[in-house]
Amino acid sequence: MPRISGIAVLCLYALAGAGCGAERRFDADIVLTNARVFTADKRNAWAEAVAIKDGRFIYVGANGGANRYVGDATRSVDLGGRLVMPGLIDGHTHPGYIGVEQFGERLPAGSHEDLMRAASARAERDAGDGWLRLCCWSPGEYVRGRSGPHKAKLDAAVADRPVWINSRSWHSYWLNSRALEVLGIGDDTPDPRPGVAVYDRDANGQLTGWVKEGAGWQHFKTLFPADPEAHQQGIRDFIRTLSEHGVTTVYDGGNFGYEDEVYGFLAGLEEAGELPLRYEGTYQVFVPSRRHEAIAEMRRLRDAYGGERLRFRTIKLFMDGINANRSGAMLEPYDDIPDFVGETLLSTDDLRDFLLELHGEKLDLHVHVVGDLAVRRVLDAVEAAQAAVGEDFYPRITLAHLHLVSEPDLPRFAEQGVSANFTPWWHRMGRRDGPDPVLGAERAARLFGTVALFDAGANVTFSSDDWRLNVLSPFFGMQVGHVRRAPAALRADGEPAAPDEMQIGPDNPSLEQMLTGYTINGAYPFRMEEHIGSIETGKIADLLVLDENLFELDKAEIQHQKPSAVIMEGQLLHGEL
Repeated sequence: MPRISGIAVLCLYALAGAGCGAERRFDADIVLTNARVFTADKRNAWAEAVAIKDGRFIYVGANGGANRYVGDATRSVDLGGRLVMPGLIDGHTHPGYIGVEQFGERLPAGSHEDLMRAASARAERDAGDGWLRLCCWSPGEYVRGRSGPHKAKLDAAVADRPVWINSRSWHSYWLNSRALEVLGIGDDTPDPRPGVAVYDRDANGQLTGWVKEGAGWQHFKTLFPADPEAHQQGIRDFIRTLSEHGVTTVYDGGNFGYEDEVYGFLAGLEEAGELPLRYEGTYQVFVPSRRHEAIAEMRRLRDAYGGERLRFRTIKLFMDGINANRSGAMLEPYDDIPDFVGETLLSTDDLRDFLLELHGEKLDLHVHVVGDLAVRRVLDAVEAAQAAVGEDFYPRITLAHLHLVSEPDLPRFAEQGVSANFTPWWHRMGRRDGPDPVLGAERAARLFGTVALFDAGANVTFSSDDWRLNVLSPFFGMQVGHVRRAPAALRADGEPAAPDEMQIGPDNPSLEQMLTGYTINGAYPFRMEEHIGSIETGKIADLLVLDENLFELDKAEIQHQKPSAVIMEGQLLHGEL
């Protein structure tokens, strides 16, 4: 596709429009008419027709105006009232986790005794002294306040070889004594970051075998090499699933040290013309030491693997952990640990300094934040860095997940230009009524405050944040985010969804807000809002066609939608018109 700036294209096509005094007409490559076009353009949200030439929109408007772009070589399609929308943007997901965070061998579900018996039987079947990686234990069953799983119980099942059992949340791990010994972790080994990335210890300072967050992730690449064939096929399946569901741009939230495996493969796909979406690569900071490697690593990855579609412009930082293992950073103590609020991976001052380094390098930052203390510290650091630089402060900051945001911090997102990224299919988990043993009733009742941030003027974006194909569809995310209720297939309580559960309340984002978060808002963090994210004259021609109109569809059916056609850069990628 010709590399012409958006402004130049707008000026070029303006010359062909009515009232410009020009007789020239640009015959379009494709003209779509009689459509319901949701443009995501806040000045003109709906249209009837679009025309595309050389991979760009040259007309967006009423049916009558599109006829002047139809020439002998134009493909003209009457869509018969079908819905058209911009190409979708997944603002945070993990294609590279396929084959990495697959938990090892999954043991049968059941009681603790069942889990231990299964681990012992697995060790007997696979004789040897190498690592045994298994799944899964549930934080909800094992974690009570400060206490969690203990190595002594695992030692009783398997003592003579190192065992690593993932939790279902993949933010916690359970190791036996032999595993800690092989890793060289002892009672005196310092935590990578106390309160966040930790080797848990009991009241006597002795290791329990419970390992949290980056304290575990830093060992992945060394201990568990990905199988190249399965890994690469998994990535192919992942990006194909996204592309077939209309996603044209994606941010990769990181790969736990497997960057070369992931980006080397993706670079090969791009070189072969087989990368069907724009892909924003990254480098993760999940222990403090990686902060000092991040900029050099981004340069290396860009030089080694960067292309037209595979880009490296945004670093990923884990500022805290999650509530389930008590590593989220809270302004007020956990309900079951009255003297503990958690900690952040970087202090406010350290993050300010890091942001100033990113300013000098012209890089952006995407931050995992769960607790309201983590949110507060990031906003404080951004404010300090912006004050130090002035109006030319470069980094665009996105805060992802946002389980809790303190009310005074809501307007700061818009004031500081910070984007808020939510994973809407998680919102089936809240908001909960009644007591919550971890957060308490008041905090549980305001989990995932999407509407509050929309109302405060924040740039709100959406994502899938997973590696499992069954939750990747943005339409699945749209439905759950819109109704804040899981489809029956994912209901933890086993109850069928009643009709009144599909009613939309004041805390539910509108469907239009959901679409905006997956389109034009999603383009902003990656500096592409002038090029993608909406259907506007001069922008890159990414769009998808749906046979059903989401705005008229039964809300329970949104999750099942899949485009009948996906166009990216003016080319038909999937389906037919």
